[in-house]
Amino acid sequence: MAEIKSAIELAMEKTKNLVVDPKEREAMAIKEIEDKVKAVLRRYAEAMIDSERAVKELERIQGDTELRKTIIFDTIVDEFDVHKNNDRLFLLFDAIGMDIPQAIHGEFEMLNKRFRKELEAQKAIVEGNIRNILAEFKITGNALEANLDAWEEWRNEVERTSDGFQKSLETLKDKIRAANKSV
Repeated sequence: MAEIKSAIELAMEKTKNLVVDPKEREAMAIKEIEDKVKAVLRRYAEAMIDSERAVKELERIQGDTELRKTIIFDTIVDEFDVHKNNDRLFLLFDAIGMDIPQAIHGEFEMLNKRFRKELEAQKAIVEGNIRNILAEFKITGNALEANLDAWEEWRNEVERTSDGFQKSLETLKDKIRAANKSV
């Protein structure tokens, strides 16, 4: 009687002589560390864990120490966004012992303030335009509040404003990375 092999046994037989290239192995290790760091940062960003717990979880990630530190640093820097409150990211930098020069921190805060101010100005303009459009349909009143997210005009303004600040944000991210390398 013939032996019946499972799919796993067949797959194992076909791959038993395959060897992973050292470069591929390194790339897989980097990807694994990145995924674990991103998972911790996601929970931290959503306030599911505090900075102390995040640091402990980041320390438990296996891998080359320098590689792990670099990936953690780069991943946190990549998370900076003008749409978000980035104070928690700065707190996390402090908690893991990676200082960011106060000047760069201040520049980032100014960029965030300018972005929010520009967005508020655009919001007032778009709300006025929406009120005018609704007034043409005889929809008026003091209690009228526009649902900006439902209007394409608002989404376009947010995207346009974000694009305008993106270059400045990338410059700041580069400054943070350069400051880390000089330490």
